[in-house]
Amino acid sequence: MSYDWSKFKVRCSAISKVLTYPQGKAPLTEVQRKRLSELSDKCKLTDNQRLEMAKLLLKEHEEEDIPLSPTCISYLMDSYAWNTYQKKSVSQELDIEYFTKGTKVEGESIELLAEVDGLSYEKNKEIVENDFLRGEPDIFIGPAILQAEKITDIKSVWDYPKFLAKLHKDDDQSNNAQQIRGYMDITGAPVGEIAYCLVSMPEETISEYLRKLVYKMNVVTDQDPAYVRQAAILELSMRFEDIPPHQRVFKVPIDPFTPSEQKQLYDRVKNCRDWLFKFDEFYQGLNI
Repeated sequence: MSYDWSKFKVRCSAISKVLTYPQGKAPLTEVQRKRLSELSDKCKLTDNQRLEMAKLLLKEHEEEDIPLSPTCISYLMDSYAWNTYQKKSVSQELDIEYFTKGTKVEGESIELLAEVDGLSYEKNKEIVENDFLRGEPDIFIGPAILQAEKITDIKSVWDYPKFLAKLHKDDDQSNNAQQIRGYMDITGAPVGEIAYCLVSMPEETISEYLRKLVYKMNVVTDQDPAYVRQAAILELSMRFEDIPPHQRVFKVPIDPFTPSEQKQLYDRVKNCRDWLFKFDEFYQGLNI
């Protein structure tokens, strides 16, 4: 099945994969670009500054030829399989808990966030795209998704210690942050955020975990005293209504791409298109 790879767009959820580089081959960082600009504006440079500038210029020159990383190529293989014959990774699709975890409690997470913020959020149902990116944002504030004033990506958390750990993690360059930046880039929304929401597990999931505990403890009946004690602890650890709502939401503000970050991403998408075109030529010629 043919596909026009010149129109290939990266999903916002995969931006971080596309921007993964082979070890020692990363492009200039924002700090390095600023430093290069500072050195270029100086009238006189010391020997050390000239050496520093030369290294930065060399790194800038090599940016166009940085090869795609294995992580990026793995994503492109998934994309190729889907865009040609609508095939997906079976192991990923059969990871039912991973696949359904967010969707099962998304409504509860949105309600919790709305309660804490005192706002009414719109649930987005549209796939949005520009010339390079595409994706489906979670919720927004504004008259329409392409006129959004703020885009929020909901991340439902089912584990209290893991939720607490989010408070100490720098999420500015995470996969989630890059995904939000992609949505902001497409829609033009000036404000973006990740909202981690601690919500209780669905009842069917709680029941499933309690059944697993019976087998794990190898007890004859669920009335066994040892099981009853452990089950009580487990169930308490899967329900969070006893924690005040404002302590179950943690929001991380996300800045949009800088112009140089946007150019770097768009250039990388073009590299991906070229790679896919060449791979397609190779693949279509197999055994012919």
